[in-house]
Amino acid sequence: MRLHVGALRPVAAGLLAGLMVLGAAQPAVAAPRRAEQWYLDELRIDQAHRLSTGRGVIVAVVDSGVDATHPELAGQVLPGGRSYGAAGDGRSDADGHGTHMAGIIAAKNAGPDGVTGIAPGVRILPIKTKPGDGEVSEAASAQGIRMAVDGGAKVVNLSYGAMGAASAEEESAIRYALDKDVVVVAGAGNTARGHDGIINPANVRGVIAVTGTTKGGRFWSGSTQGPEAVVSAPADGIYNAGPDHGYGWGDGTSDATAIVSGIAALIRSRYPDLSAPDVINRIIRTARDAGPPGRDPQYGFGRVDPVAALTAKVPAVSANPLLDPAAASPAPPQAAEDDDFDVTEHGDRGGPTDQQVMIIGIGIAVALVVLVALVVFLIWNRRRYRRESARAADVPDELLDPGAGGGYGTPPVPAGYHAPPGAPGGHAPPGVNPYAPPPGHVPPPPGSYPPPGGNRS
Repeated sequence: MRLHVGALRPVAAGLLAGLMVLGAAQPAVAAPRRAEQWYLDELRIDQAHRLSTGRGVIVAVVDSGVDATHPELAGQVLPGGRSYGAAGDGRSDADGHGTHMAGIIAAKNAGPDGVTGIAPGVRILPIKTKPGDGEVSEAASAQGIRMAVDGGAKVVNLSYGAMGAASAEEESAIRYALDKDVVVVAGAGNTARGHDGIINPANVRGVIAVTGTTKGGRFWSGSTQGPEAVVSAPADGIYNAGPDHGYGWGDGTSDATAIVSGIAALIRSRYPDLSAPDVINRIIRTARDAGPPGRDPQYGFGRVDPVAALTAKVPAVSANPLLDPAAASPAPPQAAEDDDFDVTEHGDRGGPTDQQVMIIGIGIAVALVVLVALVVFLIWNRRRYRRESARAADVPDELLDPGAGGGYGTPPVPAGYHAPPGAPGGHAPPGVNPYAPPPGHVPPPPGSYPPPGGNRS
């Protein structure tokens, strides 16, 4: 009997409204539910996304299917297939478990609650292993792994399992995946499910068996442990996509497995020429040691560190270090670049993230608003200045307004000016010839006017 190794606690997504205030440049405000994703901060995932988003990598979620219409996953889910003998693809999920795993891996921060995946640039290949609730059969598990590999997945996520050794079919399917240069990640198991050791398929050699940690990096009491443990990752209270286009918290090594699958995808995207053994080696050699020195039954090689896995200098290996420990490279020292992160040194091979695009968009919007406001102010200030000049010259406003007196650009009229008869606004006192010389004017004697062309000396 194979059970999911994580439990999803669904919650209804609340409808939140807010006001965006545009002013001096400010950092982007986090989405309403971003604070619930505590594990992203512990993993420094924002820094990791400046190096890689998983673009170009296919991650298979062998599970209950994936709801391809969930707003966090729309456009990222491939057709996939069904491994339990039924026709159809994997883009439906009555259980919600597979959708939650896919969200942890690939959510793109598109819904109102704004959840973010470990590798939002990947595409998800859903392999549906059962029609609804219930267990995953050994045959469906083995067939699902093979379908994932044949479908082009470079990382296979297995968030289910059972006590005891894996069946011959499953072991053969996992060997098939490893021989095809695929990274296989599986959950160690949950004590709440009655597991008392590392379950299968996580206990199959060559697979990254993932145990769980809590906020702050402590070992999660709900996780199983054993000598097969490879690495640990957050497993307690993992908020992400859920059933019925909703969101929810998951508790279990299922969630931790999805996190590690996402990290493997980040590495495969940033280093497309790395083999699966080198990807596995990079994950375990850059993990932060916890518990007793070296590999231990709780943390394995340590807590996963995606930024170190994307930046550290790790020598190449000749074989999967989980199959042949002698082939593994020695653990490198924790590089200074791991703590003093400098993205300019490493570059962004994954492209801009949604958050970065949002920040750029807000900056452009602010600049446009400021520009429009400046233009409006200049027009208003020009009209205000003209009206003040007109008042000082005792000129009616209608002579300055557009369409009255020639429109914009008409110079102020001097005080005391009387327009000639026939001109707009022209008048003369009654009985007075408007063209007669003013009273008291004495014409100059004949010959006193200058010749045409003006005075000459």
